[in-house]
Amino acid sequence: MSPMRALRQLLHPAGRHRAPAGHGLLDEDQLDGLLEDGDAEENDNRYCGGCERTTFQRVHADGSHTCWTCGTATAGDQ
Repeated sequence: MSPMRALRQLLHPAGRHRAPAGHGLLDEDQLDGLLEDGDAEENDNRYCGGCERTTFQRVHADGSHTCWTCGTATAGDQ
């Protein structure tokens, strides 16, 4: 799929896979509220000791993070 087509699908989905009405993107206030309540977790690129490189990881409310690639959990901000 071309990058332009992917962008078009993201902005104006069509077909049976489109999001139901009323389920749009979150605005910044809604996202901040979910992150503060712990209902959503932040994601960031961080160093993973298991993969021995920087990978995309979910960051938990307590500061620990888990690698999406290998599942290695790291305690606190290091």
